[in-house]
Amino acid sequence: MTIVFSGATSDTGNRVLKKLVHQFGKESIICLVRQTSNITFLQHLGVTTVRGDVTKPETLTQVLNPSVTYLDMTHPKYYNKSLEAVVSAGVERAYFVTTTGIFSKYNHCSQIYKDNEAKIRASGIVYTILRPSMIYGSMRDKNMHRLIKFLNRYLVFPLFDAGKSMMQPVYAEDLADGIFSAIVNESKTEYQEYNLAGPTAISYDEIVNTILTKLNRQVFKINVNTKLAAIITKFAQNLPGFPITEEQVLRLQEDKVFDISKSCNELGFNPRSFNEGISLEIEEMRLVKVIR
Repeated sequence: MTIVFSGATSDTGNRVLKKLVHQFGKESIICLVRQTSNITFLQHLGVTTVRGDVTKPETLTQVLNPSVTYLDMTHPKYYNKSLEAVVSAGVERAYFVTTTGIFSKYNHCSQIYKDNEAKIRASGIVYTILRPSMIYGSMRDKNMHRLIKFLNRYLVFPLFDAGKSMMQPVYAEDLADGIFSAIVNESKTEYQEYNLAGPTAISYDEIVNTILTKLNRQVFKINVNTKLAAIITKFAQNLPGFPITEEQVLRLQEDKVFDISKSCNELGFNPRSFNEGISLEIEEMRLVKVIR
């Protein structure tokens, strides 16, 4: 098997790549990387790298042909572009890592993901779609990493609607295991779609409390009414530098809960609890002195 891999330079991409090299050998992997990408880890593994960009299909077709397997872990909003290259090159087998964001009721954010998944299904290629929830668990984590630093520094924390919304974040290494399993079991995962999330849903307030317990800290929580915040944001979001949009505020009250039973049964997916995963992330942050 020769695998052409787009998105290998992300944290989860690095984890998947390491597993693929161990399974298939470095000579079997070709990574498409942008000119600005940090490829130090890829060079360490000894895989072949080719400069390109999935938003420019002509740069992708240079490494595609009917005999390769394609894996895309870039941004799902660009999958219509990479799919164009995959189809034109006659690739027969492909894996696309999309997002559980397709289940959001706020169409501005989710519609492009839904449209691109529909295009994958209609493309004629043998596909597998893998949908991660919010990813956490490393120094490159943009979600829990920031929350941990905030809670470690400040004494006041805002909670939208008392933090009642439910979430199901997935630890990065567990996600990588799920993606890897789908690839090594290629015949069993043809034309299949899998949700890859944490084992159970947890409220945002419980997430905050778990982190505070691990940090041995207390903060004063301020309850923020989401509807009021959305109204204010609706008028303020067009101001230069305003950090969030109305839709982002509204999504804070949306439960993000997903059925992972198919992934568990067919991929052997076995994600660790949030309590265990966040402990590992905090431990790593303390080790490198990001927090005390």
